[in-house]
Amino acid sequence: MVGLREVLLKNKFIIFLFLISTSFFIYQHSANFSWDFASYALNAQYWLGQGSYYEHYRPPLMPLIISVLSIFSWSVAGYLFITLVSLLFFYTSIKLADSLKINKELFYLFSLSPLVLLHGLINGTELLSLSLLELFLISSIKEKPYAGLFLGLAALTRYNFIIFIILIFINKDVKRIIKNSIFFILPFIPWFIYNYYKTKNFFTSFADLYAIGFKFREYISIQISLLDLIWLSGSLILLSIIGIILYIKNWRNKNSALILLIGILTLYQFYTTPLKVIRYLFPLALPLAYFSVVGMQSIRNKSQKLFLACLIIILLSYSSIMSSLSIGNSEEIYKNAISKLDELNIKHCKVSSNEWVMLNYLGKTTEIFPRKELLQKRIYEGNFIILFYKTPEPEWTRNKEFIKQFPVLYESTDFVILGKKGKCNPEGKVDKTYVELTSREVNEIYNYTINTNPCFTLFDKNSFVEKTCNFINFKGFKEDENRVYA
Repeated sequence: MVGLREVLLKNKFIIFLFLISTSFFIYQHSANFSWDFASYALNAQYWLGQGSYYEHYRPPLMPLIISVLSIFSWSVAGYLFITLVSLLFFYTSIKLADSLKINKELFYLFSLSPLVLLHGLINGTELLSLSLLELFLISSIKEKPYAGLFLGLAALTRYNFIIFIILIFINKDVKRIIKNSIFFILPFIPWFIYNYYKTKNFFTSFADLYAIGFKFREYISIQISLLDLIWLSGSLILLSIIGIILYIKNWRNKNSALILLIGILTLYQFYTTPLKVIRYLFPLALPLAYFSVVGMQSIRNKSQKLFLACLIIILLSYSSIMSSLSIGNSEEIYKNAISKLDELNIKHCKVSSNEWVMLNYLGKTTEIFPRKELLQKRIYEGNFIILFYKTPEPEWTRNKEFIKQFPVLYESTDFVILGKKGKCNPEGKVDKTYVELTSREVNEIYNYTINTNPCFTLFDKNSFVEKTCNFINFKGFKEDENRVYA
């Protein structure tokens, strides 16, 4: 017990940071109803046979952890997940600082930048993937042959982390490269097997993400500028620039090169991705924190007063950014919509909505809203449509004249319910891939078929790779005959 007391006293500042940040993450989760977090929880429920909604394009690690934690109840599982991930990040930050031989207090403080606090756990996966990336770096520095395992797990938390596989090959030891590559692939094997069992293709999840994020959604324009990152990083940008300049002058530290490369790869991926959202820049939190420590230690060596002044400025910038935190979605609006369905006696009928994930999470099986051209057809098939006015998609929701063409069962300032009283199309499982759903609607509207083969979705511009993909999936070395897509 004496030893524990000494450890706590020695690390009281770091422990204080951990307790404050974890408390913030928990508050953030309780005050915000997150679409992505709900989606991962729904996938976990589906796997355990307790849900009827599933999204194929979601990576599996977070739902897997949530499903294990669900033994404490679904409502508690989310909070346990947040606490455990925050604890893991605390551990990896300290261990990585030790491995890099930098000040661990400063590194953990700078790692908890507004970027990390605001976006690390709101959607569920960002901070977990960053922690696993740090475990990979820790193991790589110690020259462990299983380091690739942590990178593979990071990629199974967020698929965009696959780009960091390049880090495995920055090594002169060929045997270590081979071992790390094998360990990187290992966690993917059960996921590939599950995809094949579910859809007869090993790569369905990756193909569906590519379709929903790029191929079939070019009409969506989501753009952020680097000014958003500068704002969310507080004063760390200036410090990290100082740190990078110092590194370039010395140009000897291999570990610094690895972390700098993480920053370069993140920026490259961001600029080559059509949909630019802040989460794609999240891995920059690591090089920002590391090079800020390098810059700060240089300032500290020259002037203790200047060091303290910089530290105060950083903390003030943190607090000013965090004070702008706004509360997000509330569950009440969705609960009201579900209650209204019960009142209208259409509880077990098929429902579509532009907030389908939220309604599914609250227990009402719901499909994605139909395309504008199919709205009337869906209603006369016995489906009911709930459209929330605050939701950006679809844009025709706010066209009052258009909505009035259809039978309105209920309307409030928050949402409208469309449907034909007396007709009821029974609800069922909602677990088709995004490509399959798109193909069905395009066929109904334009009378032609989209190729739903994941190999075609991923590789239609390279017939050899597509043929190889088909061969791997036991379909022979051939190109798909139907190469039409929207």
